[in-house]
Amino acid sequence: KIRVEAQSNIALEIAQLLDKHSKIEKVFYPFLKNFSQYSLAKKQQTLGGTILSFKIKGKKKDAFKFINKLKIFDISNNLGDTKSIVTHPTTTTHRILTENERLSLGISENLIRLSIGLETVSDLKKDIATALK
Repeated sequence: KIRVEAQSNIALEIAQLLDKHSKIEKVFYPFLKNFSQYSLAKKQQTLGGTILSFKIKGKKKDAFKFINKLKIFDISNNLGDTKSIVTHPTTTTHRILTENERLSLGISENLIRLSIGLETVSDLKKDIATALK
């Protein structure tokens, strides 16, 4: 429980950081106040969770450029670990779907998912900021 609480708190900080960044189109995290189901999430959950998604401005190449610059996050198609992970759903978890099916689910080529681990929040923020430069 303590680990999940720590990871969720870090995920919220990362979501807030990304939400303010000029290179980010949109962030999806239930405890962000601008999330479409924020009120419902706050009513049903005590924490926002350890996974967040965001759309980087641009296309697939921009998503890959960001992902490949990360040093702390491991690239994987698994989610939920004590080690921070990054995944590109279009080419991993949802690759067998057609483009129209992915788009109907909101899974675009510029969507990136982060699964937050137990690393220091300042290290994760620095890694993300560096990768966004």
